[in-house]
Amino acid sequence: MIYFFDVRDGADLSRDDTGIDLPDSAAARLQATLALTEMARDNLPSNGDERKLSIHVRTAEGPQFDVSLDYELQVISGQAPDAQ
Repeated sequence: MIYFFDVRDGADLSRDDTGIDLPDSAAARLQATLALTEMARDNLPSNGDERKLSIHVRTAEGPQFDVSLDYELQVISGQAPDAQ
């Protein structure tokens, strides 16, 4: 079955028009999870204290599931650490 992985980074949406042929939804879930962890590694906030990344997985039959990651910096000591 062809699974499509639409990527949302904050307000930006990148629609997948190609898709990937995978054997089942478990394989699609693994693919989405791996892609999301790579996105998080490459796209942590450098100019802000929060970010939301998500992948909406769908087939020709319709939506299947979403995976998402919310990053938020919460300052406890009263002074934010310097961005690196």
